[in-house]
This record gives sequence, structure tokens and C-alpha cells, in this order.
Amino acid sequence: MKVANDNATGKISADGEITIEVLERCLDRLAIAMERAPHGGEVYLPIFERLESEIEAKKASESTMARALRRVRR
Repeated sequence: MKVANDNATGKISADGEITIEVLERCLDRLAIAMERAPHGGEVYLPIFERLESEIEAKKASESTMARALRRVRR
């Protein structure tokens, strides 16, 4: 699935790539929803954790790719 992030409007649509920035924005929005939800929004914890792990996975992947490319350039 691809997602576009329109920074001008703050909207996220299903047209662009899912980037760390998009995932971070989703995490921010979810945190706001959790704060506003009854009982602290505990029902959203699994989604929050999933977004966090997706962000970490993307960061690790980018780091791995950078290491691989540095090796090629040596």
C-alpha cells in the first residue's frame, strides 16, 4: 500500500510511498486520539506499538541499505 502525505493540508491519502515521515505523522495523530479517548485510549495501544515497530524497521532498513552502498563504493 502506498500513502501520500500532503504537507500543505496535513492529509494522508493512499497514493504515495509509506515513509518514516508518514508513519511519524500517523503516530502523532494516534497519540492525540488516545489522549482524547475515554480511559486514555488504551484500546489503541497495539496500533501505537505497531506504528513504532514499523518506524524502527524502516530506519533499520535504511541503515542497512546505506551500509551496503558504502561497501560497494569502497
